[in-house]
Amino acid sequence: MAKIGRVIRYDEVQLVQALSAETKAVRAAFAAASAERLQPLYEWFHEACGQGDPATLRAGLDAVWELVRGLPAPDGLPQLQQAAESLVPDEDDDWAEQSAYAQNAAAAVTYALGSWIDDDPQQAGWAARQLYEAADYAAQQEIGDLNSPGAEAALLARPVVQEALEGIQEDLRAVSRPGDPLQIAQEVRDAGRAGGAQLAGLVIGA
Repeated sequence: MAKIGRVIRYDEVQLVQALSAETKAVRAAFAAASAERLQPLYEWFHEACGQGDPATLRAGLDAVWELVRGLPAPDGLPQLQQAAESLVPDEDDDWAEQSAYAQNAAAAVTYALGSWIDDDPQQAGWAARQLYEAADYAAQQEIGDLNSPGAEAALLARPVVQEALEGIQEDLRAVSRPGDPLQIAQEVRDAGRAGGAQLAGLVIGA
């Protein structure tokens, strides 16, 4: 991420470069943190639309946290990834306002699992992109006219976007610092959950 003045900008190339220097466990923890921040929005989708399966999505994300903590890989890890991917709402389904956020949330879990399975820093970057895109979509709903002068800068400056980008920065700093991996994983998970509640408040209240 790059911060110009007080505005944080999304820079996936820079992010993936930073993640490439880290271990698989660090990358997976970062990806899981991004996915964690989107879980409340998936639950909102489920409650509002009666679609989706939060328990299955949670099982996939919890599996990543277990791996990060050094626990044995659960049986059927690829199947958990496939299940998460199947929960990405299709545009042919009964589409609602919440469906776009559910797409991002389910995709983030899919990429978090993929970051471990494939040992690929790009997958962790894609998980973070889901967080940014969800916030950007919320900002678009707030602004409305995306063709107006200064709309792009206005989108970036919206609190919901800056909240998401700040969360990405915080998670990257947290997972890459030295210390007890178990403690760091727990702290990052807790921060992701707290950040997810705050992000959901900004989105749902928009």
